Amino acid sequence: MYMDCKLFALVAISCFLVISCQQNGADEEIRHTSNTLPMNVLDFSSLDEFQSPDANWTVAGDVSSDYQIRHSMNIQEGTGVLVNQPTEDHAGNLFTKMEHGDLELRMEFLVPKESNSGIYFQGRYELQILDSWSVSEPDFNDLGGIYERWDETKPEGERGFEGHAPKVNAAKVPGLWQDFHVMFRAPRFDDEGNKIKNARFEYVNLNGMRIHEDVELTGPTRGQAFEGEAAEAPLMIQGDHGPVAIRNIRYKKYSQTDSLTIENLAYTIYDYEGTEMPDFDNLEVLKEGVTDSFNVHLLSPKPEHFAVRFTGDLIVPTSGDYMFETHMDNSGDVYINDELVVYNSEKPRALIRANTVHLEAGINKLVVEYHQIEGRADVTLIYEGPRMEKRFLASNNIWDVHPPPPPIVLEPKPGEPEIIGGFVNIHGDRRTQLRHVGHAEGIHYTYDLERAALLRFWRGPFADASGLWVGRGSQTFYPLNMTIDGSGGVPIVNLKSDDLFSNQDVPEGMDGVTSYELVDGMPVFTSRYNDIEITDFLSPTNDGKRLRRSIKLKAPGSKQNMAVRIAQGRQIERHVTGLYLIDGRYFVKPDDAIAERVAIHQSGDNQLLYTPVLNGSNESSIAFEFIW
Repeated sequence: MYMDCKLFALVAISCFLVISCQQNGADEEIRHTSNTLPMNVLDFSSLDEFQSPDANWTVAGDVSSDYQIRHSMNIQEGTGVLVNQPTEDHAGNLFTKMEHGDLELRMEFLVPKESNSGIYFQGRYELQILDSWSVSEPDFNDLGGIYERWDETKPEGERGFEGHAPKVNAAKVPGLWQDFHVMFRAPRFDDEGNKIKNARFEYVNLNGMRIHEDVELTGPTRGQAFEGEAAEAPLMIQGDHGPVAIRNIRYKKYSQTDSLTIENLAYTIYDYEGTEMPDFDNLEVLKEGVTDSFNVHLLSPKPEHFAVRFTGDLIVPTSGDYMFETHMDNSGDVYINDELVVYNSEKPRALIRANTVHLEAGINKLVVEYHQIEGRADVTLIYEGPRMEKRFLASNNIWDVHPPPPPIVLEPKPGEPEIIGGFVNIHGDRRTQLRHVGHAEGIHYTYDLERAALLRFWRGPFADASGLWVGRGSQTFYPLNMTIDGSGGVPIVNLKSDDLFSNQDVPEGMDGVTSYELVDGMPVFTSRYNDIEITDFLSPTNDGKRLRRSIKLKAPGSKQNMAVRIAQGRQIERHVTGLYLIDGRYFVKPDDAIAERVAIHQSGDNQLLYTPVLNGSNESSIAFEFIW
């Protein structure tokens, strides 16, 4: 059947009254605000960061791998990439000279087809690295799994225990770079060396998805390098299972005890009706006293139209760089030792300002000024310092006010793709005319009706639809797994056009999707660009591992210089597989019928993967696949 776009809008509005989705893995926690101190970096210009590396470990300039060939590894000379290629004689594990307790770690890795490795925190607790592409139900031994413990004294079949599978399989196809972001907590010991608290993974993100949260480890996992447990020990990278490449290991080590504190915190609240930061010396005092927090809504005798000045001694345990971030409603300033450190007074409700300042150990003078116009009164300070992770400074956790609702998972049924509306924020642009299409095969995508564009695609679980059942909802759609951004632009372009790479605006002559037809339950989108009719069909491949896109074009006369936009990015390259690699994020495989015509067009810093169409013909048909 066909459905007019105006009816689309009515359906979308009614859908929003029923269904909205909360972002899975969205980090509204303090450590994931955007402002942060830089991380330490392991230097891969040589192997000097490591203890006695075996001959299976080398450094390279880059690597690539054919996802279809077992243990494929093509190496380019240079530095910056750590490479493991085990042999029968050399298959040693690799240990850092750096030792750690509590550790925040970010790293990128490339694992070839059917290969296997692992990163052991403190040489004892393994986070698995494995080719787990398209595994539907991941286990503890899949990519991102926390490997099981092992006890040889137990009966056969019971020796492995306490493995933790990832919540979702966010693994990419072999040959693509992937990334971990991990917060590890070391075990705690008393003064006599007795363990009083177990190690744990506070969180593990794989390719941007939260796959573990607050997982306690009662002891080392199988394959650990050291007996017992310790407060500090090196990282270990497994070297005896298969080839792997690693780059960009960044880390922060955190102290269990160091923190900033405030002493002698006093406040003075003033009557103030203005909208700009006031001259505090000329205001009427309403109330003053001492406090242990910046909770102005509890201190002020007025709910609105007041100003407050806090003064106190900031006790700094270690000299170094400190990042301060404020969340203020309405506005205010932070001074340390009479220096304006954080500036919030540009305009009312100018929130989330941050700055980094060097502080010496000892007592530092702190002044916080704030004024409230109307609504909720919030003064929140966040800091980060040497071996100190992000924390609230005499402030409440502002994100505890509205905890997320429990998830409501949408899963498509076999033969019945799920098609729903919902907004998306992407590239700083809020897209509203969308369809999110889910398939039981586990391949899903978002289609932009206004641009007739593939906006993004993902695999695994489909969506969390809890948003509109709690409060007003956000009308925003959130997938339940890692997404890959598509080109975001209309599928057809003129190679001589100046707006070739304009993804945000709808080009003149583009009508967007005028209708769609459901074929076996799957939408076929029809749009128009001037006098060219475009039919667009996306579906999972038969093996459920790839997304296939078929585009047909009809025009009353042949069109010169017209092309179909297959993909777009900053860097497009012909890969060792013969496929096209787009910004290192995904592969494109053109069908054989168009493979010889596919080309890369350079325009400034951007590149376009395209194929010519309609040259000498009134019709063109092309097809290609996305692999990730």
